Amino acid sequence: MVDMEGVQAEAFAKDVETCRSVASSMRVQRSRTYGSDASDVLVIGVAMVFPAAVAGAAVIGGIASVVYDEAYPSGGPADPKTQQWALVDCMARKGYKNMDPNVTVTYVAAMPIEPPLPSRKTGLDTYVAERLAKAANCSAEPRAVLEEKGPGFERYRVQCADGQTLALRCEFGNCAKEAAAAN
Repeated sequence: MVDMEGVQAEAFAKDVETCRSVASSMRVQRSRTYGSDASDVLVIGVAMVFPAAVAGAAVIGGIASVVYDEAYPSGGPADPKTQQWALVDCMARKGYKNMDPNVTVTYVAAMPIEPPLPSRKTGLDTYVAERLAKAANCSAEPRAVLEEKGPGFERYRVQCADGQTLALRCEFGNCAKEAAAAN
């Protein structure tokens, strides 16, 4: 069951057919587990007493593995439940919204990455200037921009939350307010 709001029937039918084809041609490689710890101990014990028997079993197992791999070169067909997951996820990748509460969609669209903050000029006393702007209740998260730098001093501009601009002058790590700049 798919949310059909704003969906064209022809495009939907084409997408369903494509996803069905992908899901039905899906092959899976089965993992083969052999025995348990008890059987491992038994095999090792037999190998210690009859080393030739274990070598023969290994040869037979290798031949059987080759025959299986030749019969199913890219794995066996997927079971119906796996095919259903593949079909539902394929449709989700194409942008369709599943409305059936009994069907689980495992595909999650990638979240857009927020653009980075614009770069700004900073200086040695940027942290001190921002701390002073925060103490003056200029902004909860002030961003000081280096305006001018000279021998022993730096001038900063901080945009306050109320729209005003705070001008700061720092000399060797000591910052103080300058005359407020108007916008």
